[in-house]
Amino acid sequence: MSDAPAAQAASPAGRPRAGSMRRPLQPLDLPIIKHLNSKRVILASASPRRKQLLQQIGLTNLEITPSTKPEDLDKKTYGPWEYVATTARNKCLEVYSTTLDTHLASIPDPSLVIAADTIIVTRDGRILEKPRSEADHMRMLKHLRDTRMHRVLTSVCVLAPREDARHPGYDIQSHTEETKVYFWEEGNGLPDDVIESYVKTREGVDKAGGYGIQGIGGMLLVEKIEGSVDNVIGLPVKKTLSLAEKVTFQQDRDEYDDGEGSASE
Repeated sequence: MSDAPAAQAASPAGRPRAGSMRRPLQPLDLPIIKHLNSKRVILASASPRRKQLLQQIGLTNLEITPSTKPEDLDKKTYGPWEYVATTARNKCLEVYSTTLDTHLASIPDPSLVIAADTIIVTRDGRILEKPRSEADHMRMLKHLRDTRMHRVLTSVCVLAPREDARHPGYDIQSHTEETKVYFWEEGNGLPDDVIESYVKTREGVDKAGGYGIQGIGGMLLVEKIEGSVDNVIGLPVKKTLSLAEKVTFQQDRDEYDDGEGSASE
């Protein structure tokens, strides 16, 4: 076996050259992350993107239990903000309730449940979710292009059981965040054939609005955004951590001064 690679990587004194060995990334040293990594944490979502976002910040012990509650709220009755917030809340409560109903003595109750819902709101006020067919996918993306700007709303809801007997037995907090997304114009790099080509990749079939900003869709369709990209991907991570801290470490506070978009019980 040749020693050439080893010789190239080492200094004349036999020591590795500076920069030849890179230390692995270390997890965030935050109390909430260290606490949750020793607990049972449920992500009430089948989205691999939400799971990946949480894993990137160090939450590595996630238990995936998607909600089975139908997302059938009447869009004509609910405004966009109320619609997405209510859907996320319903998912969170349904998964928590189901988990308690199927409790096993050998498995501890969950310490935290995280749920989220993402919708697209067009400039004319329509709520878009996932495309229903290839033709619907084409119509959806062409409409987003022709109206230039749309809003992505993600509502995240977190729940933790209370340590005392106070009704209803848990603390729940939610927050809805908005990001504005601008598509390229038809005459500036986004003609119909480009949209058709993207639709055929099927990257966006399982995503609200029919595109993935972290993939080909972000490179091909999106000109710019105003707000956080993780919100468009499906989970405003910083806010999720903040809510988790509140329901975990601040249960003795009756009211939270979190500002607009949050609620507690």
